[in-house]
Amino acid sequence: MNVREASLPWTGVPVRVMDNLQDHLRRYLPEGHGAYLPRSITLFIDPEVEEKKVQEFLEQMVSWLTQELDIRLRRSRMFVQHGLLSAAEIDAFLTGRTGTQPWAIYYSAHGGLGLSDGELKMAAGADHGVIPCSSMRNHGVAWARSNHGGTRVWLATARKEREEWDWDSDIGHESAHAAFAQVPLFTQLLADAIDESSLSQVNGIHQMSPANIARMTYFYSEIAVVAIRGENRQTPSGLPVAEMQELGQLLELSNELLPEAGFQEAMTAYMRCHGSIDVGTSREIYDIATPIIRAIPRLTRFVNAGEPPDISTFRKALQSLT
Repeated sequence: MNVREASLPWTGVPVRVMDNLQDHLRRYLPEGHGAYLPRSITLFIDPEVEEKKVQEFLEQMVSWLTQELDIRLRRSRMFVQHGLLSAAEIDAFLTGRTGTQPWAIYYSAHGGLGLSDGELKMAAGADHGVIPCSSMRNHGVAWARSNHGGTRVWLATARKEREEWDWDSDIGHESAHAAFAQVPLFTQLLADAIDESSLSQVNGIHQMSPANIARMTYFYSEIAVVAIRGENRQTPSGLPVAEMQELGQLLELSNELLPEAGFQEAMTAYMRCHGSIDVGTSREIYDIATPIIRAIPRLTRFVNAGEPPDISTFRKALQSLT
């Protein structure tokens, strides 16, 4: 692969860059698997990282993604077997928006996204930055303003500081987000408010605050990823929505916003669960994820936004046909 000298978009530090990594991966993955990758993958490498380490990383990435995509395809067929989605619907979900959010992988010398705690927020007037996930500081959403007034956004991934790559988390989970369940910029910018905005306290959609809307959008993205990957979470519910009570309210509010998507059936499945959901083996995870899979593509227009839509705009987007 060709390597060029450039700057890391969110810090400006000098790095080596491998563009179009997705094309390299497609050459080594099983035939057809490449369609399920993010359409744009760029590898940024600190100058101190040895070429041998980079080559080992690329080889292991191919090996992991081969297994990863096999699992996703097998689980996606379960939606069809359960009569929840057609083969065309689930395939469109997995492949139709792979170009929405470029994936930026940062092979930093010592791990991490390259920022100190004092540099993490999107400063007013700043022309670039990155906002890490509140619970996984080596994953985040990066942004850079263009000279034409727009903002480019990337899903940014590194390994944890002073640790090796976690292939399941750093490559499996993150590649799923970049491919089909993008993480909107506003969910990272509002992380503190989201943490304090449980949907359990919301009685009806007209009480939803911007932070509630961001929290719902974040949960949609995470539930889609765990359902397609078979990724159990170490929470009381087994899902990214830690508490079963809030999961129930998420489905109630979603049904109010988009009743025709199948959230009523998801609520019935939720009622069958007693305390938690086994994502790896249960039927219920497919029932719960199905209307979310229908909803996510309708929210694509908000992925690069720094603020969540108001409730009226959010509801209209969910009820749109495109």
